[in-house]
Amino acid sequence: MKRRSADRTKHMKGGAIRAYTLRLYANPGKAKEAFGILLEQRVWLYEFVRQHMKTGEETWTASTAGLGWAANRALRRAHAIVKAGRNSSIVTGDAFNAPHYLPLIGDGVVEKAEGTTFDYWVKMHPGPRMPARSHTALNGALRRGGTLANTAEITVDRKGRLIARVFVRFEKPEAVDTGDYIGVDVGVNAGVARSDGYIGKPLHPILDKTTDKNRERRKRGHRHALQSRRSACKQFLDGEAKRIVASAKRGRKTIVIERLNTLANLQTRGSIGAWPRVHLGTRVLYLAEVQGVAVREIWPAGTSITCEVCGFAHKKNRRGVEFCCLRCAHVTHADSLASRNLRRRAAGVFPFRKDTNAGIQTRDLLQIVPLSGGVS
Repeated sequence: MKRRSADRTKHMKGGAIRAYTLRLYANPGKAKEAFGILLEQRVWLYEFVRQHMKTGEETWTASTAGLGWAANRALRRAHAIVKAGRNSSIVTGDAFNAPHYLPLIGDGVVEKAEGTTFDYWVKMHPGPRMPARSHTALNGALRRGGTLANTAEITVDRKGRLIARVFVRFEKPEAVDTGDYIGVDVGVNAGVARSDGYIGKPLHPILDKTTDKNRERRKRGHRHALQSRRSACKQFLDGEAKRIVASAKRGRKTIVIERLNTLANLQTRGSIGAWPRVHLGTRVLYLAEVQGVAVREIWPAGTSITCEVCGFAHKKNRRGVEFCCLRCAHVTHADSLASRNLRRRAAGVFPFRKDTNAGIQTRDLLQIVPLSGGVS
């Protein structure tokens, strides 16, 4: 993947691969055998990584001759962890330490089930063959032209149940920058705002509703049913991402979002921080890749405090959800303004050129003298 310093278009070679989770319905005997294999692999994996950290040798090797399949599989995973840790330490300059937690994970083969009420069989290497049922998301992916791989990863979910991650490969169409952009901005007060005039629901009611539900569940002693505030927002933003990509595909437009690397480095401010914007941008990239919609990531600085009429930028232009220019008194929605400025920056007309496509009559910004020493 190639990246440019200012902004970039999402490009990946080959097809796009998506993962889906299937629950495994194993009887007590098969479940016990599968858990035993997973635990054995984790023991060997931890031992090999710990031994590497103890020796610190660059050409570290270990022999698993005669120790069985689980040890051989764990050794290969250990080498991958050590290699990734070394590469990370080279880039960041930080020392590579052994991970504190190693997941329960194993490999398996997916087979189509026949003559039974289940949809698939998942066979461990070695180990039992366990049944699994499909679901709406996986069936929809296969109907859209995806191809189910015959390999799977077997692990355990947060409730301690055996699950299998299966993989579907899509033929990814080529994404072309059409030059016609649709800007997207995320905020707490407006949820999602687009440059075409769409303003979504705010995130505050979603956060408050989750807080009230958790408070009631605590009173009733249902602490195991508490829901994260982020989970509720993510579900809402996932639906918004689908609408954004669908709208861009219908109109043959290129989506413009805030640069994710910049958002990830921002200091946490406000009630929820920058993670909703990061989540929406990641989800948009995820969906647009399969549908052939181009996505550009743009530097977001100043987009919500810069007037689209006169070009005057000042942090006092914005008061919450309202934008009111201190120079020309232009009033608009702050998040909607940010989405339009993102689109203009992608088109190269922000903030020093006229945007004739959007019908915005801007002044000659080179002749505007910025205010100094306060606002009058």
